[in-house]
Amino acid sequence: MDWYEGQLSHSCFRGYPIYLSRILMIVVQNAVKFTPENGEIHVWMNEKYLDDSTSLLEFRCKDNGIGMNQDFIKHAFDLFAQENSSSRSTYQGTGLGLPIAKKLVDYMHGEIHLESEKGVGTTVFIQIPFKLGKQIENKPKFTESVSLEGLRALVAEDNDLNMEIVKYMLERNGIQVVCAKDGQEVVSLFEQSQINEFDFILMDIMMPKLNGLDATRKIRSLKRADAKTIPIIAMSANAFVEDMLNSKVAGMNMHLAKPLDEAKLIDALKQCKKDEE
Repeated sequence: MDWYEGQLSHSCFRGYPIYLSRILMIVVQNAVKFTPENGEIHVWMNEKYLDDSTSLLEFRCKDNGIGMNQDFIKHAFDLFAQENSSSRSTYQGTGLGLPIAKKLVDYMHGEIHLESEKGVGTTVFIQIPFKLGKQIENKPKFTESVSLEGLRALVAEDNDLNMEIVKYMLERNGIQVVCAKDGQEVVSLFEQSQINEFDFILMDIMMPKLNGLDATRKIRSLKRADAKTIPIIAMSANAFVEDMLNSKVAGMNMHLAKPLDEAKLIDALKQCKKDEE
């Protein structure tokens, strides 16, 4: 990280740090993947002052890797874009990285674009506006002593991008994740699991085949010891009082609003573990 090349006038910003972290990780991993051994990768950022309440942060990642041709750059943010078979055989990739980064940047009302030359290298430019924040005192929480390391979560989410985000949040906090793409699958995976194999279930509300509320009711009705006690946490873009009541009535322990905030998610999981003690 070439932080000495950048300028930062403020120390506190309001936004979604987990999204920014994921964006930068994708871009840097892509640069590493397509830069030969002994190549160079430089990452730096600048703060561009906008007004009294907002700053525009610009991040750049420059490599001297294999580069891209101009036709491919036009589709670099399309799902599963891969330049050619020879590149794929030498530099393996899923084709999901840059499209996910683009969607996250869009969520944060920013912009991302590439400049690249075949055989010379690539530079990724990311600009994201952030509201200026105030320094917050770190007040101790009674859940800070709760460890989540090594616990297992069953996550039900039909949207690939949302699944990628919540999986990343959990795994970077030491939690093992098993994914389900709809309500039927999460019920099936729970039924097939060993007693107390999972420590949490994170349940999207709007899913195909079986929605999150009905899936929760099915799990709570199962005749096994952990069906009544496992914490089930709702994840929903709807966070009105009625939605929270519906999730509570269905048997859910908590209701988290999307887009997920990592600190609130982890605190909710710790709260659930604390309540079990």
